[in-house]
Amino acid sequence: MRHITYRIEKNGIGFLHFNRPEKYNAFNTELLQELSKLLKQENQNKALKVLIISGTGKAFSSGVDLKALLDLKNVEQARNFALLLEGTSELIYHFSKPTIAIINGIALGGGMGYATATDIRIMSETAKIGYPAVKLGAILPATCTLYLKALIGDGRTKDLLLTGRMLQAEEALKIGLVNYVAPPDKLLETAVDKAKQIMEAPQLALFYTKKTVNYNTAREIEAAKLYAADNFAFLSQTAEWQKRMQAFAKKK
Repeated sequence: MRHITYRIEKNGIGFLHFNRPEKYNAFNTELLQELSKLLKQENQNKALKVLIISGTGKAFSSGVDLKALLDLKNVEQARNFALLLEGTSELIYHFSKPTIAIINGIALGGGMGYATATDIRIMSETAKIGYPAVKLGAILPATCTLYLKALIGDGRTKDLLLTGRMLQAEEALKIGLVNYVAPPDKLLETAVDKAKQIMEAPQLALFYTKKTVNYNTAREIEAAKLYAADNFAFLSQTAEWQKRMQAFAKKK
């Protein structure tokens, strides 16, 4: 795999890293396909007990790669990309083993959306997170929107999505978007300690606990995701989208 690194320790803790540090671990088609394949493979791996997800370098993930968006030539391509993005996040959300996100640096848009698909989020004191899609004339994937709403409610979700503003760790913890905040040099230790606490329970009990908690949000996602993919596809072909994406890409 080019854009994902993965290993399992003898104690059953798996470590998955997004690995495009030069692009702040931005999601392109290849990374999403690699991630999707790995999650499907490891979902049934009995040796894996808890999965910890993080990013290499200075970011968890900056979200969707702008080049991948600018390369979408028509509505069909845009819709297929949206479905891949949505489907891969659902593989995290429905993963059969408990999942922990280490937000080690910036986490933006769909990148933070994938963090909210995990069961527990641990954020660095120096990290920043946000959902800037609206400023680019885009929308956050339906799955990511509903994960966010389940965590912090309608009002706070609208605030973050409509303003596109950035959050520091202290506010993210206060509103319930993350579970724990730790110094950068203590992130891994905190995540492993939490994983070991989780592994004290039987795997079957953990599985059904996740399934019960996720039930209502999973139903909402099922009803909304195809409609949302069509909205994404439509927006991707508008002049305003193209103008804002190209302007932002040049700025970057």
